Amino acid sequence: MPKYQFVIDIQYKSNVRDPRGEMIKRVLNDEYRIPASNLRLGKSIHLEIDAESMEEALKLVDKACEKLLVNTVTETYEVRKI
Repeated sequence: MPKYQFVIDIQYKSNVRDPRGEMIKRVLNDEYRIPASNLRLGKSIHLEIDAESMEEALKLVDKACEKLLVNTVTETYEVRKI
């Protein structure tokens, strides 16, 4: 069975506050004088799926995201094949 590799990029939705990102931005601005105007943190998950086809693999990745990997109330995600 073929293996398909994916990266899942997860970010907070734009209307959700990101306190860690805000703190890093503040430190960059105040202590290091780096004029960052917007900084938001996210996470990246690398995943390998065994499936009969690319379409089936994508369906399985979406299912994993919706069921476990992503809090769809506060986060969005994007899947990329690598």
